[in-house]
Amino acid sequence: LFFQVSGGPFGTEGLVRDGGALYSVLGLLLLPFLWSFPVGLMTAELGTAFPRDGGYVLWVEAAFGRAWAFQTGLWAWTSGIFDTALYPVLFASFLQSTLWPGQDPEAFSPALRGLVMLGFSAVMTVVNLLGLEMVGIANQIFGACVIAPVGILIAVCIPNIKPSNWLRPAPKPNLIGWVNVAMWNLSGWDAASTIGDEVVDPARTIPRALGWATLLVTAPYILTILAATGVDGDFGTYRNGRFNTVAETQGGQWLGGLFAVGSIASAMGMYLSDSTTTSYLISGMSEDGLLPSVLSKRFPPLFDTPVLPILTVFGCVTVLLHMPFSAILQCENF
Repeated sequence: LFFQVSGGPFGTEGLVRDGGALYSVLGLLLLPFLWSFPVGLMTAELGTAFPRDGGYVLWVEAAFGRAWAFQTGLWAWTSGIFDTALYPVLFASFLQSTLWPGQDPEAFSPALRGLVMLGFSAVMTVVNLLGLEMVGIANQIFGACVIAPVGILIAVCIPNIKPSNWLRPAPKPNLIGWVNVAMWNLSGWDAASTIGDEVVDPARTIPRALGWATLLVTAPYILTILAATGVDGDFGTYRNGRFNTVAETQGGQWLGGLFAVGSIASAMGMYLSDSTTTSYLISGMSEDGLLPSVLSKRFPPLFDTPVLPILTVFGCVTVLLHMPFSAILQCENF
């Protein structure tokens, strides 16, 4: 669930560029109460009432019938595809900022960038095919790689923080861009319901997971922005991978390298989580009769997973990889 919603502060640099430090922190304090908490509470209640794959599609079916349930599933799946496609792009950006620091992301060779993104998606798809237990183990490792460098960065920055930096305005305020990034980084709570049939004791597990995830999502966002902007007030340079640069400047190459590993692990964890929930959404709809039954077919003992939905997600994501990050994000939020 942590990776489904957040995956750490990596990718939130655009908030600073578009809104500045102060408004970004205030927005991240306010939005959880307006958006995250209500959706999380709804998911906790209905996810325990309908503990089956398909999640919110089943909720809509119970309330409004099968036609609206199909529409919900269709558009949720479309949104999930765009969301999943963001992470190969993020991965390529993080990799470039590590190997070729200081270069504009657009300067990355298109052929090399495409190959990196395609390879990333293929490897994550293989992990997904191996089952939810493997996905869970991988995400635990990725989670440790994300949280450790963030905590170290905050500790290293504290002695050098200049609070006056937080009051600086964004050089080119962009409200629409800020809202797009903020909503993306605080959405996805209801996706946990799509794997309800795979969760042990959902009545106890889902609410507890949502509670811990809320803390693990919001705290790193706010603390990392305060720490980074407190020592680096050049908000116009904040784009994906900027936190890596700040980490290296403040802590040396070892921290920059550790932060780069964390950002790459974040992209991997988010791709796994999104592709998993999107695939099981399709499988749940198939089991409920809203889609052809072949889409829920599994192939144990090798692949006790919904193989066709997982491969479908991979294929659709591959088609979208030519689009820039901002365009994919706008489509996903729309």
